[in-house]
Formats: sequence, structure tokens, C-alpha cells
Amino acid sequence: MHTTSLRVRFGETDMAGHVNNAVYLSYLEEARIQFLREALHLDGMPLILASARLDFISQVFFPDQITIESGVSRFGRSSFDIVHRLYREPDHQLALEGLATVVYFDYQQQKPAPFPEEWRDQLQPYWTSAPAARA
Repeated sequence: MHTTSLRVRFGETDMAGHVNNAVYLSYLEEARIQFLREALHLDGMPLILASARLDFISQVFFPDQITIESGVSRFGRSSFDIVHRLYREPDHQLALEGLATVVYFDYQQQKPAPFPEEWRDQLQPYWTSAPAARA
């Protein structure tokens, strides 16, 4: 798994005092971009977000330190799934599980395209199980 560490900022909280649910997408985007740049050695970002699922497990507050672990759970022809697990530190308490489907996108043709085959090998060390569906 790839690890990204962030600190919750005051402006990311809502009137209930915990991190607003919309902010988690930004946290996962930051982790996803760091993960993909490091794992695939990307300069640009030829991927687009096709879908995202978030399962909230416990609350996160200001000024918590968070750790986001990212890995891959599925490969398709032009897409793959990235699993994110967000933890509150220092006790490493699971606060959120997320699943993002990203698509390799040809911006000139304006349509999905098969991602480079070598990416499978580069992402293999980050293989993880998909999050369990929560009711």
C-alpha cells in the first residue's frame, strides 16, 4: 500500500466539529495523485475519475493527523480501481474506506483508451482487496 499523511485544517470542519463529508473526496484525490505519480512515475495525469464510493466509519476532527493508504484492487482494459483507507492517528483508527475507479483517457480523441500494459506490473506491488460492501 502507498501511504499519504495529511493534517486536518480548521476550515475543513463543519458546524458539528468534524470533517465535512465533501472534504474526504479532496483528501482521497490528494492521496490518489501522490500514489499514481510515485507508482507510475507520471509527469501529467492521463487519468480521469469515473466513480467514487465512500464508506464513513468514524469521525475525524481538527487538528487530527490522518494517514491514507492506497492500493489497486481491479484492473480492466482502460480502467482500474483504487482502494483508499483513511486512518486517524496516532491510534490508526479506521475512519473511512473508499473506492475510486479511474479511466485512462485520450484527451485528443476525448474518449477512454487502453492503459499502458506496463502499468499492471508497476501497480502489482500495491495490490489489495476491495473494501467490503457496507449496509
